[in-house]
Amino acid sequence: MITGIILAGGESTRAGQNKLLLEVNGKPLLLHTIESVRPFVDKVVVVTGKYHNEMAPLLKDVEVIHNQNYKDGMFSSVKAGVMQAEGNFFIIPGDCPCVSKDVFKALLKCDDFSIRVPVYNGHTGHPVYVNRIHRRQMLHEPLESNLRIFRDEVGYETVEVKDKNILNDIDTIEDYEKLLKERK
Repeated sequence: MITGIILAGGESTRAGQNKLLLEVNGKPLLLHTIESVRPFVDKVVVVTGKYHNEMAPLLKDVEVIHNQNYKDGMFSSVKAGVMQAEGNFFIIPGDCPCVSKDVFKALLKCDDFSIRVPVYNGHTGHPVYVNRIHRRQMLHEPLESNLRIFRDEVGYETVEVKDKNILNDIDTIEDYEKLLKERK
């Protein structure tokens, strides 16, 4: 079993509004991210935070976890999602809506390492694939930690991909406008 954990608990401070509800091709960014993960997992868990009430009505056929401690940082949302994970899991921020299916396939295909990270032109990106054997250790990691610190401590395999979208997330309205231009 594989779980897809989508992090949607941030405050979107740089965007000045809930960026996950910004629409691309008539659909919120968050739903694009869910659709990119869904074919490769048995279960989707979306971890919400500040904007839980705005997003929850859109989230059908997924498990929604409201991280009431979202102000403790992204790693608190990672841990909230990992608590619900069954088997191995992908972790991806909700603002990474354009990751191709080939990236997920490449991460699943490798079996040398229990943590796998996609790389494009020498830069690591998202999603991160984690074997269930790290679940307990991740849950005991201090809140001051983050996914990068954890993966560096445990060790990970990089998987070269041809999708620059693993590096792109939508942090600002300018990022969103750039995405819209690319999608025309």
